[in-house]
Amino acid sequence: MKKFIVLSGLLLACFCFTSSAYSVEACFDPGTQYYNVNGVDRLSLWAIAEANGNEVYADARNSWQSELSIAAWYATILRAQEMGLQVVVAFDPGNFEIWYIANPRACTPTQP
Repeated sequence: MKKFIVLSGLLLACFCFTSSAYSVEACFDPGTQYYNVNGVDRLSLWAIAEANGNEVYADARNSWQSELSIAAWYATILRAQEMGLQVVVAFDPGNFEIWYIANPRACTPTQP
């Protein structure tokens, strides 16, 4: 049992370390860039320069994200739009899945 717990902890640590090492952070301005929520299970962001023209998305049906996380991220984007601020979006550059969306703040594309 102890070996299982230790092994599980090591695998989780490796996963978290590698996933954070391969994420890209970018500023997203909901006032000038495009976003869409398809029901409660998919959030799509476009016009992110770091994504090279690809859609950055979170999909609760086909990925690890939940409907609750998508709703929270959408609320964060709406709040940023109301305040005239941006959000920092972290995503996987391989498949363009959203890892997280930070609280509204002023940021520049070169310094998230």
